[in-house]
Amino acid sequence: MWAVLGVSLLLLLLSPSGVHSEDSRQLAGSGPDLHWDLFKPDQIQWRDGPPSLLPGAKMAILEGDPAKEGFFTMRLKLPDGYRVLPHWHPRTERLTIIQGIVNLGTGDRFDTAATQTLPAGAYSSMPPKMTHFAWMRGETILQLSSIGPWEVVYVNPTDDPRSHAK
Repeated sequence: MWAVLGVSLLLLLLSPSGVHSEDSRQLAGSGPDLHWDLFKPDQIQWRDGPPSLLPGAKMAILEGDPAKEGFFTMRLKLPDGYRVLPHWHPRTERLTIIQGIVNLGTGDRFDTAATQTLPAGAYSSMPPKMTHFAWMRGETILQLSSIGPWEVVYVNPTDDPRSHAK
């Protein structure tokens, strides 16, 4: 009997009505603001990458809006050999490599020999204003999370694809 009473008390404490955080209520499936973002790989809708990246990049927004204030997550699909020239971001950038290889380097000069090889499953968290660059081996998919608005500031302004679009 004590075991049943103990389990019942534990379930009561862990039930949605016994938890007051917003996340727990949403996870429990109750509340008027329930919104579940769920993306299976074959359901992700890719579109052309952001104008701050060179042509050839594809992107998919999974959560939030990189152009607005607040948390967001997006995926980038980059072809074999794709390069991202030296740049930095005003806020922390978090990358998870889903597929392919990202060769990630730091500094103001693009140097393929001065990179860390990040295979699928690797994670990188770069602080604000850390200058970095990358090149891809194989078709590469990476997941990027940060706080918007997301900005890419190129070390050399002539490297910025937006300057060529004008």
